[in-house]
Amino acid sequence: MRDVRLPEFPCVVPVEVRFRDLDAMGHVNNAVYLTFFEQARLAFWLALHPGGAPGEAIDVARIGFVLARAECDYASPVRLGERLLVGCRAGDFGASSFVFDYRIVAAGGSVDAEVRLVASGRTVQVTWDWASGTKVPVPEELKKRIEVFQASPPRGPQRSAHATTGS
Repeated sequence: MRDVRLPEFPCVVPVEVRFRDLDAMGHVNNAVYLTFFEQARLAFWLALHPGGAPGEAIDVARIGFVLARAECDYASPVRLGERLLVGCRAGDFGASSFVFDYRIVAAGGSVDAEVRLVASGRTVQVTWDWASGTKVPVPEELKKRIEVFQASPPRGPQRSAHATTGS
């Protein structure tokens, strides 16, 4: 999950830019960055709430929040075929909300290669009870899980089938 190229982020997801991500100008469309954030946010959440077999559909009820706000600051354009790393971390807990911060960098194939800042952003999530359709207080147990997850030390990049396919 962690990657030494984004050491302050406990969850780092590799993303490969696809042709469908491009706009008419040949770079990644602005709206796609929110999808990259979503990929990292889901990976973070599923790391906190493991379960289910690989390739098995995710029960939506396992996602205990709804998105209330999203913002993105763009730093440099991204072109077809670039490999990106999307970092995600949680914080700023309120009574029934919390924040995810993101950083996207373009990264070469080597861990020692320099990275280029592409974008950064933030989303606000409201903890949600799907059965009642209402917001709920952020569980103390969730705060503790996040604290433990984010405290683990960074490691080298993880290599997997997902890393090469961008899925």
